[in-house]
Amino acid sequence: MKILKPIFILAFLISAGSVSAQIGGRHIYDFLNLTPSARLVSLGGVNVSTFDDDLNFGVQNPALVNDSMHKQVSLSFSNYLAGINYGYAGYSHSFEGIGSFHSGIQYVNSGQMQGADEFGNLTQTFAANEVAWYVGGSRAWQQFRYGANLKFISSTLAPGYTSAGLALDLGGSYIGKKGLFSAGLVVKNVGVQLSTYTGTGGREPLPFEIVAGVSNKLQYMPLRFSVTMIQLEHPNLIFNDPNRVPEFNLDGTEVKPPNQTVDRIFRHFVFGAEFLLGKALRLRAGYNHLRRQELKSENRGGFTGFSLGAGIRAKRFAFDYGYTSFGVNSAFNVHQLSLKLNLKKSEARSRPEALPDSDKKDP
Repeated sequence: MKILKPIFILAFLISAGSVSAQIGGRHIYDFLNLTPSARLVSLGGVNVSTFDDDLNFGVQNPALVNDSMHKQVSLSFSNYLAGINYGYAGYSHSFEGIGSFHSGIQYVNSGQMQGADEFGNLTQTFAANEVAWYVGGSRAWQQFRYGANLKFISSTLAPGYTSAGLALDLGGSYIGKKGLFSAGLVVKNVGVQLSTYTGTGGREPLPFEIVAGVSNKLQYMPLRFSVTMIQLEHPNLIFNDPNRVPEFNLDGTEVKPPNQTVDRIFRHFVFGAEFLLGKALRLRAGYNHLRRQELKSENRGGFTGFSLGAGIRAKRFAFDYGYTSFGVNSAFNVHQLSLKLNLKKSEARSRPEALPDSDKKDP
């Protein structure tokens, strides 16, 4: 754990440079933060540290791309909120002595919408969609890995309102000698808007974020858990409404808001657990505290912020299902399906090159 201290100190030093408490509605291309696979959905939506043979983790941390993903195809689809569809398709290839690489497309389709003018008169229907093309790769250095993702972004909100952008993810990871423990740090969406939606005015910021996390597989139990720290560039994720009307007790004293220190800390954390039942079956669960606090109703939270999922693995394919809740109403439930295909001729799966030979076992 000593070797991880510089990584986390660096992340928190960078986060100290921002004092803003509002993170929503201040940038464009928010679809870049949508979860690319059902497995990640069921683990809380974010994971930058789990090191195995799942290509989808390379979307959130390019340093996790490795040779065990060689010739793997990943396909994912979700029927999102309000009839919005989004998905991801990717492929990975490794070159001996050079590194491991991947490329993919992430898209959001908002469907057909009815246009209207400023007087409410109906005009033409139109479609809104956004697409990002990923290309990235990583290399190993002893027990560390480092990598980058380059994203080419295209966004269309309405006829005449299109934009293009370029973004870069920089990631690093550490893998323990036994392959049971791993950690990751990512600086996401460093980039620029190449063209604005209106063609005039200044360029808008991208959804920059710093994420760090750890994962650990228990040596004598079929359980892997992960803890991920999100939005490290924003120390305070609680919005305090300056227009809030104060409340008073019967004796005339003002009602003070509860202490928010614990809530403020845990809004940065996402928890995930994966039960490895034999070689074929996986059961998963996750909890995202920020999502729950922002989306729960005033009097009840229900299942908001929690997620569940399962996966089935075979020699040449893996199928995953993920479920998460964005509110107490069933209309806010999101289901996601993913399929991974192994195109390698050999049925034997290789293990990541960062693991010693004695540890090349199914994680």
